[in-house]
Amino acid sequence: MRIVAASVLLAVLGGLAVFLTFSSSWGALLAPQARAEPTVVVEEVATPTPDWTGKLTATVSQAVVLRAAPIPAAPVVGMLRRGDTVALAGCDAEVLWCQTEDESWLLSYMLDILPGDLPILDHPGLTIKTVKEAITPTPEPFTPPPATATPAVQSLTLLLPTPTPTAAPAFIETTVKEDVANLRAGPGTDFAIIGKAGPGEIVQVAGQDESGEWYQLTDGAWIAAFLVEPPIAPPPVVAPDAATPANDFALNNVAEPPTGAGEAPVIATPEESIGAENDAAPAPSPVSS
Repeated sequence: MRIVAASVLLAVLGGLAVFLTFSSSWGALLAPQARAEPTVVVEEVATPTPDWTGKLTATVSQAVVLRAAPIPAAPVVGMLRRGDTVALAGCDAEVLWCQTEDESWLLSYMLDILPGDLPILDHPGLTIKTVKEAITPTPEPFTPPPATATPAVQSLTLLLPTPTPTAAPAFIETTVKEDVANLRAGPGTDFAIIGKAGPGEIVQVAGQDESGEWYQLTDGAWIAAFLVEPPIAPPPVVAPDAATPANDFALNNVAEPPTGAGEAPVIATPEESIGAENDAAPAPSPVSS
């Protein structure tokens, strides 16, 4: 056991000696190389500021490419960033392309404001200012139109056609009922019978008396209201003519009783004649009033 322990101890001590030997050797070798490397100092080169004195310049509004000719298919010869300043030599007649001092071309609308003195290359003597003045028309002074009277607004009722009043009918037609009706000279049974109207016959009513019991026809005759159908509208009240009640009761179809020999004829009183008016000599249809 002692021999084994001594061997292990010797091995550990030998390994430690080897480790210390190699680590010190590599450290000695690497240290001089690290100290020998020189420090590199980068110097900034100042960008020269261009001199724009006496030049026609413009500011680039957005990034734009520079072309060799004033056409979109021309080769690209450079590029400008937004905010760059470029010196211009002139523009074409349409002021679409502008040429820089180094004879490259760019679109004019990529620049903020073109100098007014910038020449037109194809037309000596013309500048951007003169071209813009020729294109822009001179506004004419505004002349207000003469004042016109405002038409008065008419009422809607004045614009609508005036309705033509409809004349009231001169008569109202109605129909006689089932009985034959007497037509009289006045509104009452004590007036003479001047005609008759059969059942279903159409009569033309022109008016009525104050009581509304008698209707006057257009021919002046009167008929009892209950003998005709009610009119569609009440007829107007009219004053009866100054007709004299009939004294000849024979005209009123008064029935006279048969007289004996040597007896004077008996004349019926008006009251009796009214009741017997419709009991006169037989007729094809009963007669009223």
